[in-house]
Amino acid sequence: MNQRIITEEDMIREAELFQNIYPIFAEEMDRVEAIRGRLNDFQIMIAASRAKDAMGILSWERRQIVNAIFESYMEKYSRYGRQEADEWVIESFGCRPSPRLAFGDKRIAGNRETDEMTGLKIEGLSRFILEKEAELLQLYRELFELMELENPKKPDHEA
Repeated sequence: MNQRIITEEDMIREAELFQNIYPIFAEEMDRVEAIRGRLNDFQIMIAASRAKDAMGILSWERRQIVNAIFESYMEKYSRYGRQEADEWVIESFGCRPSPRLAFGDKRIAGNRETDEMTGLKIEGLSRFILEKEAELLQLYRELFELMELENPKKPDHEA
């Protein structure tokens, strides 16, 4: 079979679609990791399959591109771990899992696994807020620079 090489440009075009399904994928990963620990390739493929179910009907080519994205994620997860794989998703596609607790935001008091998941979610949300604050600060800087370029101030001696 003649397999088409999927270019990085094709992957970028599908970023919006991937951004819509990635939170579903990440939530499924969280759920299974909380039960079984680090996932194997098959478990990751099952999580990806559940997320892809939310895509609806797509052309074969578009589905192949999304499959390639998940395969890249799976490779990074296998080699470097979940955190590195998630950072790759953030850097490459600008998306991250929705900041909510696993298991539908239901907390069972005294459950050690749930307490640990809550602690991890709090840490993740804190990191997320700090990143967004840094991004917002950068946007303000860029806005100010553009405004300065658009309306340059004249030196005092020319006035």
